[in-house]
Amino acid sequence: MSTTISTRSDTIIPAGTWRADASHSTVEFAVKHMGFATIRGRLLDFDATVVGGDEPQISGSVRVDSVITHDENRDGHLKSPDFFDPERYPEATVVATELGDGTLTADVTLHGVTRPVEFAYSVSGPNGDPWGNERIGLDLEGEIDRNEFGVSWNAPLPGGGFLVDDSVRLIASFSLIKE
Repeated sequence: MSTTISTRSDTIIPAGTWRADASHSTVEFAVKHMGFATIRGRLLDFDATVVGGDEPQISGSVRVDSVITHDENRDGHLKSPDFFDPERYPEATVVATELGDGTLTADVTLHGVTRPVEFAYSVSGPNGDPWGNERIGLDLEGEIDRNEFGVSWNAPLPGGGFLVDDSVRLIASFSLIKE
């Protein structure tokens, strides 16, 4: 799932292989509902790996059936063929292809479709933790049009517009431990 990425950046990813500490990391999305309320969801089962140094690599995956939004009915609908369809597409993946100064381009695969997506990113650290590990932080934020990934279910609203916005923000914050 990882690939060498072309680098044009003043941001330095420290050398080594770094793996996400899931208990101190989050993978989330946010989408407008009925045009005015922002619904947020989390994906609880994920992995991310960063390889630093001269040829940096960043990759990650999520199990889409681990989605939670704190509404059982909505979570069930998101796990249906209308949205994530985990029976056919159990994982979504991100593989960085280009690293710029504060901008990362990645191939995102969702619902069986792969498209390039631009993310704002930042790397912090390294720093030690109280348990003797060396850590870095990686924050990512990007936006997709869900229709471009074949996730296009919607319902019209009586006054015009649609129930779910097409634009979805993707937000991830990782605490990564050096192997």
